[in-house]
Amino acid sequence: EIHIKAKRTLSVGVKFKPLVHVYLEDGGEISSGQVTDYTEGKVVTVQCLAWDDFPDTPVTVTSTVFAHRELHGLLVQEIKVHNAGDRAAQLTLEKLGIYQWDDATSQSRVIEHGEGGASYSLVTGNISSERKQYLVSVVSKKLEVNIEVAPKMTTSIRILTGVSYEEINKDSNTEAVAKRLESNAINEVKKAVSMTFQALVDLHTKSWKSLWSSGLGISWSFADGAINGNRINATIYYVLSQSPTLLHSEISSTKRSELLSYLSYTEGCYSGIRTLDAPNLWTAFDSPEKMLKVAHYWLLTLEKNGCHNLLRAGADGVVQAMLLSLPGLKFSNQHLELNVHPNQLHRDLMLRRVNYGNETHININIHVMEDNKAAIFVSVDKQNRDYYGCDAGCLDPPVKLGVQAVQFPVKLTDPVTAVLYITADHEHMMDLKHAIHVKEVNVAPAHEQHVLELHRSGNRLGGLPFIFWFCMAALIVVFHLFLFKIVINEYCSGPDKYRIRKYSDYQ
Repeated sequence: EIHIKAKRTLSVGVKFKPLVHVYLEDGGEISSGQVTDYTEGKVVTVQCLAWDDFPDTPVTVTSTVFAHRELHGLLVQEIKVHNAGDRAAQLTLEKLGIYQWDDATSQSRVIEHGEGGASYSLVTGNISSERKQYLVSVVSKKLEVNIEVAPKMTTSIRILTGVSYEEINKDSNTEAVAKRLESNAINEVKKAVSMTFQALVDLHTKSWKSLWSSGLGISWSFADGAINGNRINATIYYVLSQSPTLLHSEISSTKRSELLSYLSYTEGCYSGIRTLDAPNLWTAFDSPEKMLKVAHYWLLTLEKNGCHNLLRAGADGVVQAMLLSLPGLKFSNQHLELNVHPNQLHRDLMLRRVNYGNETHININIHVMEDNKAAIFVSVDKQNRDYYGCDAGCLDPPVKLGVQAVQFPVKLTDPVTAVLYITADHEHMMDLKHAIHVKEVNVAPAHEQHVLELHRSGNRLGGLPFIFWFCMAALIVVFHLFLFKIVINEYCSGPDKYRIRKYSDYQ
């Protein structure tokens, strides 16, 4: 089902099902699996359709679906059918289309493709959600109901769906809005068919990979309830899916300058508690509704904690806001600071390409060293201007940053302040030591071994599981009880047990 955006997330369902499903005529068992490719923004479903009488040579159907990153109103589905058998496969294509959308109107349109005109259905109707009205237009390619795939051959089917929508009210000119939306939906499809299919896919994947050029890595934790990389990547992906990549779209130079200004204005972001410690932001994606709820909480949290300008820049700003929020980074009056208590730095953490403005990106790595103390390593991706860093309190002279990582100790201050400061203004950093008022500054103590072992192995006793140590303790206790029993028996057996008999006793 198609979803359109209301306020922060794609939470309003449109009663139109555009995806095509493939069934094998005279087929029996169907096995399937699904994978979401976060790096390329695709959902891939693989099905094996087996004949009742020839189950060893199934027909394989691979369906790849994605909402295009740069053509914002375009949904793409590619179906590849491979017939590995020795006889032709007769398949049925099924697309539900309009689903209980009572006031929708449908008409046919022809859109020119490279190989000639193709017939599309154009559907327009109203959608209601939370006392709001939306007018939605969907254009989707019509398909043959049945296809045949020759033995040992592969057939590809590509379905393009264009979507355009707008919120309306009682004063809206519905007829004029409908014409505009229908034209927009058709134009999205026309843009797509004007290029090769591979170019269309490459444009989409390039945009996703650009977003993932910034990211976060974290050491795996076996502790109960710990947030690990798989959950972080999935959450970032689904939150980014709610925001368009505005900077990668066809926009005017004025609009592009406006978006870039939003992306560079980071003052006050991120001012809340670090999101790695916010349990409401890491609930499981058991259903689309729960996923949308988590994405809504994320965008709301970022917006209300100083990152509203970054969110206006689209997905490029959203990913930067998320990166700032995860460890507790904040842009504050000409500098970037890491606001986290040293006792929370008990896992390795790697931040990649945090945008500092002026096309400069900062890399921040936190490592737990062999002495169980954390250390911070900072580098910049290019040296177009000078950047400086200092540790907690900024009492030591500023250290110039470069492409080679610079190490900073993690210090604990009284009262607690940020553990790291980064700026391009040397004078500003020199002034910071007089503006950060602390009573005491010391190197943060080493993390307790049982805390580190809890993350490394899932228990506080070390690398071996609890059941091993329980069994070892039980064996030791049993052995000592057995030894104690032997001693008692020897002591209580009396003096006659080992009496030496003389030769005369046998006469």
